[in-house]
Amino acid sequence: MSIVWNAQRVSAGLDEIEIARPVLFDRVKKLLDEYHGVQRSMRHYDILLGDFLERYLHLVYVAMQDLKDEIESLDKIGDNPKDILEVDFRIIPTTLEFFLDYAKSPMLAARTLRALAKSGANGVSVSTDSLTLKNSASSGRRDKIISRLLRSIRSAKSTRVLFVRPFSGRIPVSWIGAMVQWRAWAAHDELEIKYAVEISPDRAWRKNNILKIDGDSSLAEVSCALISTYLPASLVEAFEPIRRLVVEARPNRPEHLYSSQSLWNHLEFKILAAHWCELGTKLHYHQHGGWYGLDDLHVGERLECRVSDFYYTWGWGRGDENTRSLSPAIASPRVRKKSCDSLICFDQPQQIYRLQYFPLPGTLQTMYDQVAEFVELRKSKVDLKIRMFPGDYGSLQRETILAVKPDAQFGNSGDIFDQYSVSRIVFHSYLGTSWLETLGTNTPTICFYDPDAYKFRSDAKSLIDELTRVGILHTSGTSAAMQANKIDGSVENWWLSEEVQLARTNFAERFANFSTEWKSQWRNEFSRLLRS
Repeated sequence: MSIVWNAQRVSAGLDEIEIARPVLFDRVKKLLDEYHGVQRSMRHYDILLGDFLERYLHLVYVAMQDLKDEIESLDKIGDNPKDILEVDFRIIPTTLEFFLDYAKSPMLAARTLRALAKSGANGVSVSTDSLTLKNSASSGRRDKIISRLLRSIRSAKSTRVLFVRPFSGRIPVSWIGAMVQWRAWAAHDELEIKYAVEISPDRAWRKNNILKIDGDSSLAEVSCALISTYLPASLVEAFEPIRRLVVEARPNRPEHLYSSQSLWNHLEFKILAAHWCELGTKLHYHQHGGWYGLDDLHVGERLECRVSDFYYTWGWGRGDENTRSLSPAIASPRVRKKSCDSLICFDQPQQIYRLQYFPLPGTLQTMYDQVAEFVELRKSKVDLKIRMFPGDYGSLQRETILAVKPDAQFGNSGDIFDQYSVSRIVFHSYLGTSWLETLGTNTPTICFYDPDAYKFRSDAKSLIDELTRVGILHTSGTSAAMQANKIDGSVENWWLSEEVQLARTNFAERFANFSTEWKSQWRNEFSRLLRS
């Protein structure tokens, strides 16, 4: 069935997922404790596989919705062999492959659920093909050279604070200077630990732990029924060999461990973080993108806050003394000639793979239409450079733009902050990370979005309303284009006006608190912790 995944339906799904998560978590802990012959803490497993369980629950929930009518009609299935379905399930090597395969994952989840519902455990055939698992961390040649340089300059003394993937994107030159200044107490390590572990899937264990479901089964029951099939080999058959190699490769435990990226897909970091935290290391984690603090419920934020000893945000708080504002590491903005306006676009696959308050199947087309409206109605002599969202999501958005403006200029190359620096004004077709970056760095900004796709927290509403009142935020491409046309000859005068700057500043203090003085903030924060 065709589902419109608007904010209301996303909320309903997230509510069910909140109920199912602890039930699934208990089952996974029991399965893995028994498999490995250990008793590990809930936090240990949350650090190790919390990211995987979140995405897995979303996949199962969506598959259940898509197959709802079929599952409720189980009693109508007869004994005809044609009614018996089977899926050949190839074991997922690591969580990284699980996330990278998002385009196919929804279809696999639906097929697996259909086979389990109609044929029981016999409907799921687990592959026995051997697998070779290699380290998941990977960076470009430039960053590998810088990482080796940073490891070579670290102090011979035991590192008190270890930084791992402290920011998204390329390592800025300013970070090298920070590490030189802080070398007496801090070090940088991307944990690119080389290994290769070959395993054969434990087909019997996985098959024996598939549970029965029926038309009345809840999300918790269905997710528990399938989890032994979906658990990546890196958490089951290959876990102990990999864990041993990773722990041996980094024998010196830091007092404090920091990252803003590594809880998602960086297996080596998660193994060490889970191991070290059990021994007393404090885990520091930093918000790394948009939506955090603004979304009515954001599962990534929940996970990161839950497992951290100290959680750093771009301004917002939860009333918890261990959650505090800390500017992210950003490059100092360059003063460059303004040569264009920019439109930063967003996109998603047509198959839903996670629930979040942003355009999803059912509301994606509305976003495409809004972008086309904006591009068609904006009137300016200044060129508009359109930056498409990175990733292969098909050509529908580009075709929608070209239908109204055949000579539209597209460009994705280069650092996005470099594009901001040459832009007279930056337009955004969604409310994610990029609009916070331009608001936080005081770059002239106009955003438009579909209100049916988003749901903000109540304490953000007044700030959102103020951004709307002064012309920064719009709920249609048409409205944003009219505002752009109105200020086209006086962008700076509008942007620097008292009411616009007041609305921007008030919002940025809570949700985009960026500062070029971030290094002094970080030094003060960790110096305070190391003194305590």
